[in-house]
Amino acid sequence: MEALIHDCLKPYRELVAIVDRLLDDVRRKYPSDIACHKGCNCGCRNLSIFPIEALSIFMAIRQMPPKAAAAILQRTEAHRFQDCPLLQDRTCGLYPFRPIICRTHGLPLQTIYRGRPSIGYCRRNFVNRPAIPRDAVIDLDWINNALRTVNAALAQHLSRQMPARLSIQAAVQLRLR
Repeated sequence: MEALIHDCLKPYRELVAIVDRLLDDVRRKYPSDIACHKGCNCGCRNLSIFPIEALSIFMAIRQMPPKAAAAILQRTEAHRFQDCPLLQDRTCGLYPFRPIICRTHGLPLQTIYRGRPSIGYCRRNFVNRPAIPRDAVIDLDWINNALRTVNAALAQHLSRQMPARLSIQAAVQLRLR
């Protein structure tokens, strides 16, 4: 089962690498305009993620030292979260394995909303500019379509129906049968 999971996660990890390169490019071009950084938790909520991302979180927790994994599981079981259950002392406990929504949070993301392009970003970023530079905007619809594709491949590999999305808390509590 473990080998199958690693095979299923390969396209997702390739997508994460592409997204990380896009994000790094924006950060490299506009270093003084980006306030978001590791340790900034203003957008860290119990967000919804794709099942492929939940599987990645599941595998990351399995690879953690038992004490660290137990602490994350204990936080998720303690109560319902508005904040992300992976947060500990304002830092993500699975930072290298955080979902794409967490990686992109705060940077300028464009999506089509009610038939029109809409750009969302953290208002702490690009504060000294009258407009967001076009080459700093990331196409969120492209990312989500790519996530849907790797998620569909996961469902096909595992031959099972999966929810469209689930919370990070549910991902931490994931159990595979």
